[in-house]
Amino acid sequence: MLRRAFLASALVLALAACGRQAQQSEGSLKVGATAVPHAEILEQVKPILAAEGIDLQIIVFNDYVQPNTQLAEKRLDANYFQTKPYLDEFNAGRGTSLVTVAGVHVE
Repeated sequence: MLRRAFLASALVLALAACGRQAQQSEGSLKVGATAVPHAEILEQVKPILAAEGIDLQIIVFNDYVQPNTQLAEKRLDANYFQTKPYLDEFNAGRGTSLVTVAGVHVE
């Protein structure tokens, strides 16, 4: 239970930081995620963010390329699905400059 609360708190902080930089409408945060476990975790965080006035929109992907591609194209405010080595490889191979806001994933 404590682990889940810690994860939710860390994710809220990370997503709130992303939301401040978002180009989308103020008060909303569009996050791409893979279905399991990432979108499931975001569903748990959604009410916490709603209480802070942030409308979390979760966009579920079934691959690992589209969340980064759409983030680079500014169609998403953040994504939540990958490891740092995968992100580094993606950036090198695609010429993008996506960055990690916070490491929050706990298996």
